[in-house]
Amino acid sequence: MRTVTRYLLREQMKVFCLSLGGFATVFLVVEAFERTSTVLVRHVPLYLEGLYLLYVLPVYVIQSLPFVLLLSAMVTLGIMGRRREIMAMKVHGLGNYSLLSPFLIMALGVAVTVFFGNEVLTPHALQKAEYIWSVRIKGEERKAAFKLEKIWYRGKDIIYNIRLLDREKGEMYGVTLLYVGEGMRLYRRIDAHRAKWNGRKWVLSEVTVRNFRKSRSEIETFPQLSLSLPETPADFQKGVKPPEAMSYGELLRYVRKLRQEGYETTRYLVDLHAKVAFPFVGFVLVLLGVPLALWSNRRREGGVAIGIVLSMAVGFLYWASFALSVAVGHTGALPPFLAAWAPNLFFAAGGVLLLESIPY
Repeated sequence: MRTVTRYLLREQMKVFCLSLGGFATVFLVVEAFERTSTVLVRHVPLYLEGLYLLYVLPVYVIQSLPFVLLLSAMVTLGIMGRRREIMAMKVHGLGNYSLLSPFLIMALGVAVTVFFGNEVLTPHALQKAEYIWSVRIKGEERKAAFKLEKIWYRGKDIIYNIRLLDREKGEMYGVTLLYVGEGMRLYRRIDAHRAKWNGRKWVLSEVTVRNFRKSRSEIETFPQLSLSLPETPADFQKGVKPPEAMSYGELLRYVRKLRQEGYETTRYLVDLHAKVAFPFVGFVLVLLGVPLALWSNRRREGGVAIGIVLSMAVGFLYWASFALSVAVGHTGALPPFLAAWAPNLFFAAGGVLLLESIPY
């Protein structure tokens, strides 16, 4: 590794660690203020709030790494520009791509960290944090669970088994209702292809009802059946394991099972591709941020302040574009792969074009 590469990496690492510490501190302060009132009202030990923050902090840090990387790259180049170090490097024959390469090396390291962090750490940490907050702090009873890629919910005398829940439409697919009596004896089972909430009742479609007697069982089928159940879509949502709480392998298995059973998987396919696209956010942002920093330095506008402002603007624009693209992909208007990768391709192309426009 060349001396200049080591120097650029070392300078960025200083700013990166400082920025990451600042991000983490701000998060902890804001999160603690938001949660403390609930902890005090419910008279639970404060150490539970600390335990909750301990689990949720790594998740936040992993998600913020690409944007911390962008900030550190632009601030580092801004400082070096003010000290005329970039000019000195160019005078000695260092080109724009040579200046960019150390930042891309670090971006690849961040991409690997984000991917494996989301695979190994995030699902476990989110599950623990949600349990501590909802059960140990708020005192809610755990009636719902996501096991074997299905939602299980224990109601009053009814056990629900749900294959797929569409939270936005208030619809459930692959629904089984198990009615149990004294001694957990099963006396009725209702299977439905779909259940839709109309605001007051659940309307089931393609329904099979089985009533179990002591000596025999009765089977009836209905094209549609309305049921007044105490549970609403909000109750079942507590049993949904969101894609961000799944590893790539878990989500892939879930999508394959849904496909085999004939359910719509567009939303989950978009999230599956996004799990691979998101770790490369840092790489893409650096590819755009470094040319922006070099461009501002040529106009004697570089420095810490302009680096912070530009990084915030670029980060916001990217995040808005990514969120919009994924949302459009969820509706099916864009293919899942394109919905997840379009912002990366667009911003990366913009960075390459900007870099090519800057004279060596």
